[in-house]
Amino acid sequence: MNATLQRQQIRVTAEVIILSALYIVISTSAAGALDAALLFPVYWSSPERATGSGFLVGALVQVALVLFGAFVLGRTELRTAMAASFAPSTRQAWVIAGIATAIHIGTAMLVFLPQPERVWEWSSLNLILSAVPAADGWTQEVMFRGYVILRLARARVRAIPQILISGSLFAAIHLGYTGDSAWQFLSPLVGTFMLGCFYAWAVQIGRGSLKPVICCHMLIIIVLQPWLALAR
Repeated sequence: MNATLQRQQIRVTAEVIILSALYIVISTSAAGALDAALLFPVYWSSPERATGSGFLVGALVQVALVLFGAFVLGRTELRTAMAASFAPSTRQAWVIAGIATAIHIGTAMLVFLPQPERVWEWSSLNLILSAVPAADGWTQEVMFRGYVILRLARARVRAIPQILISGSLFAAIHLGYTGDSAWQFLSPLVGTFMLGCFYAWAVQIGRGSLKPVICCHMLIIIVLQPWLALAR
């Protein structure tokens, strides 16, 4: 590898990490600082309303950040990733994303949810807390799989580093799901890192299409996210 290409790859990798870190810090800080609890039913408990507030604010801020980066900052890769949300993929990509999703959901229900049967509960709580953050499945895939992989690929960064960087940044935005013990801290990060890596691989196999990983990510949010958040 020549020195010029190597310097370019280092610069692009740093850019990807910095912009993704800003996306993570701004969205998670806003979710914690802004209170939208009054928008949710009064008969919900305080933790349930606080969770709904965090989901709503976080989802809106993440959408705003993606649109800001694509159309105000002019990040070409973000606009390309948005278009890739609707691009046809390959059967192999759907299989990879689907298997990773099934493993993630099954593991979370068996290990991390104290009442896994509540996942299938028909209630306004489950419906609203599942629907509100569903946009995260789009914005996070556009950011962590679309933008990150496209930007690194155009700098000719190898496929495996692309996957590892994508998985690491995806894990970082889930720091809010960690607990106090070593197990509670590491297990959510390892799980989301592995899921992010498989999703990145699916995007590579799927010729850059984000459709499989967006659909699968939204499924995880709808099934798991409310109860994982309330279990903390």
